[in-house]
Amino acid sequence: MWNELSEIWQAAFREAWEAFVQGSPPIGAVLCDSEGRIIMCEHNRNNEPDILNKRLAHAEAGILRRLDTSEYDPKKLALYSTMEPCPMCMGTIIMSNIKRVHFAAADSYCGMTHLVKSEPYYSSKNVSCIYEGGEPEKFQLTIQAYYELRNMEQGAGSCVFDKFREHCPSAAEAAVKLYAARQLDKAAESKTDVSEVYDCIMNG
Repeated sequence: MWNELSEIWQAAFREAWEAFVQGSPPIGAVLCDSEGRIIMCEHNRNNEPDILNKRLAHAEAGILRRLDTSEYDPKKLALYSTMEPCPMCMGTIIMSNIKRVHFAAADSYCGMTHLVKSEPYYSSKNVSCIYEGGEPEKFQLTIQAYYELRNMEQGAGSCVFDKFREHCPSAAEAAVKLYAARQLDKAAESKTDVSEVYDCIMNG
């Protein structure tokens, strides 16, 4: 439940929910120092009007572009993301010299953390990728699958949703039920706090 999440994960999911409210893919990211103190937060901004290249407005890449490396040593920081980083974000992480990545949900469609073991250049960077799973993953994949159902209704293919359903059937089922009643859209319109949305999904 929400109160059992760490401050870092609460901040990350708050960002993911803000992305959802704004109509962007619901992904949030947080940068922390070696003591676990939050430095910066960011979310996907693909649907925000002032973004020129909307396809590249991802949370992880965005937060690392904002990092002042004259103030912080990237090697001593940890990046938390609600979703496994995609090819672009994983490349940005590697090139930024971040050494520790935590992600709540596996992205069975385009997640790229496996590259730190399979690709020589990536593996030479000694990046640790920690997969959270559990309740945080179910929440993330539920709101992500809901977002994909909306896209499908507008004519997009089902390949992303199908991958999520294959990996976490309970999240896909929850998303289908919520979408039938447009429950998350209503929560977004009414500015429902993410803590309530999280607990609602966890309670079924």
